[in-house]
Amino acid sequence: MLSRGAARDGPGVTASLRVAGERGLAALVVQGLSGTSPPIVELARKARVALLAGAPGQTLSDLVFGLREVVRSDPGVLLRRTREAVERLGAVEGAGEDVILRAASAAVGVAYDVAGVAGPAGTPGAVSAATPDSGAVSTVASTSGAVSAATSAVIRVDGRADGYVRWAEEDPAAAIVAGVVAAMLGRVRAAARAAEAARSAALLALLRAPAKDLPAATRRARVAGVPVEGWHVAVFTRAAPAAFAGADLGGSVLTTPWQDGVLTVHTRDERPPRGEDPLDTALIAKVLPPDAVAGLGTCQRGPEGLRRTAAQARTAAARARPGEAEAFDRLGVHAVLAELTGSDSAVMAARDMLGPLDRLGALAPHAVPTLKAYLDAWGSRTKAAAVLNLHPNAVAHRVRRIAEVLDLDLSDPQTRFALQLACHVLTEAGP
Repeated sequence: MLSRGAARDGPGVTASLRVAGERGLAALVVQGLSGTSPPIVELARKARVALLAGAPGQTLSDLVFGLREVVRSDPGVLLRRTREAVERLGAVEGAGEDVILRAASAAVGVAYDVAGVAGPAGTPGAVSAATPDSGAVSTVASTSGAVSAATSAVIRVDGRADGYVRWAEEDPAAAIVAGVVAAMLGRVRAAARAAEAARSAALLALLRAPAKDLPAATRRARVAGVPVEGWHVAVFTRAAPAAFAGADLGGSVLTTPWQDGVLTVHTRDERPPRGEDPLDTALIAKVLPPDAVAGLGTCQRGPEGLRRTAAQARTAAARARPGEAEAFDRLGVHAVLAELTGSDSAVMAARDMLGPLDRLGALAPHAVPTLKAYLDAWGSRTKAAAVLNLHPNAVAHRVRRIAEVLDLDLSDPQTRFALQLACHVLTEAGP
């Protein structure tokens, strides 16, 4: 039996396992989770020594007393069941949760299930269950939010409770193996979330990369697991969570916070026939809260296509009414602005043209919205004032200062058109 301090010493645990194997010991008890890392589990399997993980918050004396009481019942049967279960679990280290549950249930002869952490009101989460006979795993609704400490083991991810491994009856072997299963599931979940975070970061880098950096961003995204070479359709939502992260849409689904909303990218290896894509505005609208909006991009291929459909979806969302979804291919003339927004050269030209506005001091943050409202209103100070919630004289003062710092003639039609287009491009492109 190793104390918590000894368990933190990786070489010490390794040496203890080797000695236990040479002497034919049945098991080694390790306090805490450090001793149940994948290399240690594999070494224990090869040494044919059952690796028993003590609870992180349990004292050494409590662990000794509890283990003594357990072994008193039937040490031979208990350790044999535990050893066989640990050996089976060692063979599936790194596999999915369903595989681990099936292996543990079949080895111990106890049906394990996994319950989520209850919500603030005690609402139970979903439960994945494995039966010892068939090994089948199914997901059902938990009928009770209560989790018994005697028949459950906490799954921890980064030190926080993330769920429970449960079984029906008090069984010493089941309790010991459940601790190992909980530690394995914690590692599986931590690895999955780290991979998801890496994919999300790589996707954001791909969306933000200028044209010259696109090849490097594409390589990074590919390494992180983003399917950049497929056919992509993007959904952008505001004031709503991602609605399709867990949906079975026949392809890969990636979701990440992006700009002022949430971006979901659905990718397939082949382009779906027209009219047969599983995503449409009717489906999206069904899952939207009343105050949320969503936009749907068109089907595009490759890394540049992924960037384009994402920009299209965000533009379409800007045109949607609360509780509804808008498709980019129904925007008409507004689609032209979206295509310009997705062009690095257009955005750079717009920023160059309106760059002098940064010299306006306190007025600088309001300069582009003011100029856009004024030009959209065909030079009407009254209409622009209504949009900006200002007095017409305040609009006139702002426009005069804007014209002076830009050193442009706002009475010239081509100049007005270029400025209006630049304002829209920067507004659509975002910060």
